[in-house]
Amino acid sequence: MQGLKIILCFLLLLGSSRALFGQSEIDYMEGEISYKSSQTIYVKFSSTQDIAIGDTLFLEDNGALIPLLVVKNKSSISCIGTAMTDRAVEIGTKLRTASKKIEEEIPEAPVNTPVVVIPEEQPISEEEGSEIENQDNTKKPTASLNGRITAAAYFNFSDNPLGNKQRMRYTLNLNANRINNSRFSLETYMSFRNTINEWAEVKQDFHRAFKVYNLALQYETDNGIRVWAGRKINYSISNIGAIDGVQAEKKWNTILVGAFVGSRPDISDYTYNPNLNQYGVYVGNQVQGKNGYTNSSLAVVEQKNNGMTDRRFIYFQHQNSLVKRISIFTSFEFDLYTLRNGQPKNTFDMTSLYVSMRYRPSRKLSFFGSYDSRNNVIYYETYKNTIDQLLDDETRQGYRLSFNYQPWKRVNIGSNAGYRFQKDNPSSKNLNNYIRFSNVPGIKASVTASVVLIESAYLKGTVMGIRMSRDIIKGKVFGQLEARKVRYRYNNIEFPLNQTIVGLNLSWRFTRKLSFAINFEGEFQNKSTSSRVYTNIIKRL
Repeated sequence: MQGLKIILCFLLLLGSSRALFGQSEIDYMEGEISYKSSQTIYVKFSSTQDIAIGDTLFLEDNGALIPLLVVKNKSSISCIGTAMTDRAVEIGTKLRTASKKIEEEIPEAPVNTPVVVIPEEQPISEEEGSEIENQDNTKKPTASLNGRITAAAYFNFSDNPLGNKQRMRYTLNLNANRINNSRFSLETYMSFRNTINEWAEVKQDFHRAFKVYNLALQYETDNGIRVWAGRKINYSISNIGAIDGVQAEKKWNTILVGAFVGSRPDISDYTYNPNLNQYGVYVGNQVQGKNGYTNSSLAVVEQKNNGMTDRRFIYFQHQNSLVKRISIFTSFEFDLYTLRNGQPKNTFDMTSLYVSMRYRPSRKLSFFGSYDSRNNVIYYETYKNTIDQLLDDETRQGYRLSFNYQPWKRVNIGSNAGYRFQKDNPSSKNLNNYIRFSNVPGIKASVTASVVLIESAYLKGTVMGIRMSRDIIKGKVFGQLEARKVRYRYNNIEFPLNQTIVGLNLSWRFTRKLSFAINFEGEFQNKSTSSRVYTNIIKRL
């Protein structure tokens, strides 16, 4: 571990010396989120020719580039990725590469939140359906191998010695397509993490440190049949999460039909658990129109625990962009099974509804709105206590409205507002206003100023910030500097919380397949200080 720290310090000093020279702008590709689940996101581009599996796509928020997802799969016009943070994004949100040729320009660390917390990797949970993209079948597939190995370090420093933590995380992302020009392909995504000086916990419970999120072998025929064996998230039915077992699907022109049988990963440590059986069928349809496409899917799923029904439900999702300048997405679920007074009953209750629409009257102006009334899922055999299941039933429910306007070529202004409601608790509201100046003369950087207003059942607060980001050495070094002033007033607490937060983000691309990044953030309030450092080294295969 000491050797790794020395290497990181050496790379940091090397990168800092290189960052003193050169100026340039970033050229990038932009796409739009066409579907999302809890951690699976589909992004549609005009072309994905310059995007590779394993690349990172970014959300540009008030001038800051936020790493949002890693590309896991792609077609000729769409990328499919897993979310890197728990940041909420909506259908129609724009994502971008950092550069058409250079992708990994900033580190894989969530930024631009009032208090930054680096999230742990989590298994994908139930959310919404999926999107079936047209694949480019004009050329016969050939063998290919791509992926990457990542080593990341998280350092937390605090005035309180108990808050000092150093964690390591190693990940392997590998896709071997058409192995030896055969019909077989292999994909895997796994990670290992540990806290320094806490190796005993790893040895005591290895499965909490080592996670396999994807490990599947695929067989594909010439007539459109695909079969998978192993652990895989099926992008056609990603709302149910990972499936351990066998999956098969068949596509006829615009129609897709599939089925699966297997089990769910264990809820405590994400290991294989044959007692959590599940099986189901699904059908989908996609039609390409003059202005866009429409895509619908329907799935029926039965999930069990030790042979007893845990949940039985129908999921439907519809996506439509056939009307010019308008994109609509809706999804809902109906539970078909319930326990009443300990007795199983058939039912048909809507337990989830989500609707969103984006309207872009011109290239300079866009509006977005959504309504969310999704409830938490009830598993009758996995969890016996209904009170625990329903405790946070309405935490996601609410409305969201936003707009973005570009009055001049290098100026963007925007605002987004959210309103969340609960039956027995006060509502929460937030409003985010920002203005962004791109390619400011003299410094060749993007500068953004923002003001966030927050009001909930237990606090009121404001966050004022300014950010500056630029490509320091084109294709090699990218930097971002940020400062925020946070003021929260908690109910029943006499003195407000005042924080000053500063952040620095630097990344270097040494070669086409090797990159390094570091992200620092410090918090200062009253007499206490704390800071976080996130670093990673990425080696592409």
